[in-house]
Amino acid sequence: MEKSFKPGKIPLISKELQALLNGSDDDQVVDITDDLDRFIQTSGLRIRHFGFARDLDLALFILSDKRVITKPLSSFPFLKKADDYDLDQYTVSETGIYWYNLDVDVSLRGLLQEEKVPYRP
Repeated sequence: MEKSFKPGKIPLISKELQALLNGSDDDQVVDITDDLDRFIQTSGLRIRHFGFARDLDLALFILSDKRVITKPLSSFPFLKKADDYDLDQYTVSETGIYWYNLDVDVSLRGLLQEEKVPYRP
């Protein structure tokens, strides 16, 4: 894969991003949300639990509204390589799930974007 810029060179960025980076108001917050973000936030949807069945190549993400998202464990290369103990050592946050020992996280937003899980706004 070819690098998009050479080491030691400043990469080109858009004028809008440059203006934002050069802005004088450091307290300014840019809100970049869409309907999915708003739905997750207003509904309080979270990942509650994670489970896996290595012999079935299965990863289960159980959501706070009792829906279940299933994915092949092999679709998460870092999780597939991990041993069972490390897979059981996760923490759930507002945005997803994190495996500290593996330094890997999976976002709820990413799961919902990839899955065809119906959501009710």
